[in-house]
Amino acid sequence: MTIMKKIFSIIALSAIIGITGCKKDFLSLEVNPNTPSVATPQFQLSGTLAVSANLYNANVVATGNGAISLTTGGYPATVGVWMGYWTPSGNYVPNSALNTNNFTNTAYQIFTQFYLNLSNYNDLVKKGTADPTLVHFASIGKIMKAFEFQTLVDTYNNVPYTDAFKAPDVLFPKYDSGESIYDDLIKQLDAAIAAIKAAPTSAVNPGTSDIVFKGTMANWIKFANTIKLRLAIRQWNKLPAKQAALKTAILATSADGYVDETFQVAANPGYTNDDANSGKQSPFWLSYGANATGAVSLPGDYYKANNYAITKLKNTNDPRLSRLYAPAPAPTDPAVPFFGNIYGSTAPSNNPKTSGIGPGLLTGPTMNAVLMSSAESLFLQSEAAVYSILPGNAQSLYEKGITASFTALTVPNAATAAAAYYGQAINNVSWTASTDKVQAIIVQKWTALNGYGNLEAYSEYRRTGFPSDIPVSTQSTQPTIPSRIFYPATELSNNGDNVKAQGTINQFTSKIFWAK
Repeated sequence: MTIMKKIFSIIALSAIIGITGCKKDFLSLEVNPNTPSVATPQFQLSGTLAVSANLYNANVVATGNGAISLTTGGYPATVGVWMGYWTPSGNYVPNSALNTNNFTNTAYQIFTQFYLNLSNYNDLVKKGTADPTLVHFASIGKIMKAFEFQTLVDTYNNVPYTDAFKAPDVLFPKYDSGESIYDDLIKQLDAAIAAIKAAPTSAVNPGTSDIVFKGTMANWIKFANTIKLRLAIRQWNKLPAKQAALKTAILATSADGYVDETFQVAANPGYTNDDANSGKQSPFWLSYGANATGAVSLPGDYYKANNYAITKLKNTNDPRLSRLYAPAPAPTDPAVPFFGNIYGSTAPSNNPKTSGIGPGLLTGPTMNAVLMSSAESLFLQSEAAVYSILPGNAQSLYEKGITASFTALTVPNAATAAAAYYGQAINNVSWTASTDKVQAIIVQKWTALNGYGNLEAYSEYRRTGFPSDIPVSTQSTQPTIPSRIFYPATELSNNGDNVKAQGTINQFTSKIFWAK
């Protein structure tokens, strides 16, 4: 059986488990260990990583275990609208919930999909704990658990953690505070790094079943280190009493390195342009590009350029404009080929007059599914240098981050073009011309995260308030961008007492523990 067939099988199995399992214990769902053909660690690792690729790259909505949905309303796409990247097309009836931000606890949900996938990573950790030869599988499981649990905390704040995956002993898992989860994730990442470095010679290398790094465990250590840094930076300014401890934790493994300009964290099990509706195409392409026959996907037809991003890129002479956005097929003014709608406009322009998602993002059906870009990591390291958490030249790391973004988007002559761009004496472009170095870092990170990193851009906006001029929908019921989404209706139904213990949630005033 090929890797791709195995991946589709494991996704199908997860969907079946999700349908037939007890509603009260979905946090314990795992691939059945009594079915050897399903539960081999290689099979489980490749399939679970493939679902992670979908969760972060596809238009995933509230049903299914990371299944790609060719409809609108997915969380990553919605966040892309909030962050000023995209807007709804004028070809469709306006979406009142999206335009007013008056949404409910059934909207934009990722809770169940993430926990279903986390249960499989948890099973890999258990297998590796029981069998020392599987230590690399367990370590990857721990690293990916940290990666996905951070997303859950960044989305919902307090979530089930210590009680997760304990059914049938615990059917109603209590919620842990977001801060305590962050603290333990750093410990789990340290444990994963130490385990990889101390692995016995008998340890099985994941090889091609590792669809991210193909068994290069040194890169997994660097990814774990980068997640640690992200966990520390996220809470650095909000919780100054923890800064000394966080710095100590970061420095303990900093010599092992970080994701840098030489590689990014991206999955690819062998995406093809065949049988698109079964998910064999790269998830970002399938969601926002076209199917195997060339028909544009519904989300790709629905989500168009936001005037805010177009204007910001034009005003700074940023050549990434033509990589992040496609020229309008029939612009109102031929001299202005790049055009975006205003979020919340009651009469947005139709598709022929509006720019779509660009060729630097939509590179083809076999494209990698990015989990963390080189640029994101380099900007993290630059900010860490500003705070003196890490040694290094903050300006050099900042400029490397910009160059990495140009390279990833295939800007022609990327290094030269990037140098010309950040050589302009413009605030938040040139390091020396920028009056607030952290603001410059986050504004540039915002540009670099467009498309593949919408969720991270949203978290960084809530943490720092940058870019400070992202406009709210003209129809919004409040003058601010939503600070979070609600706990899902299904969780309220299945684990109601523990959900209610979190208090009344408001999408504008309830904040994640690290938020500004």
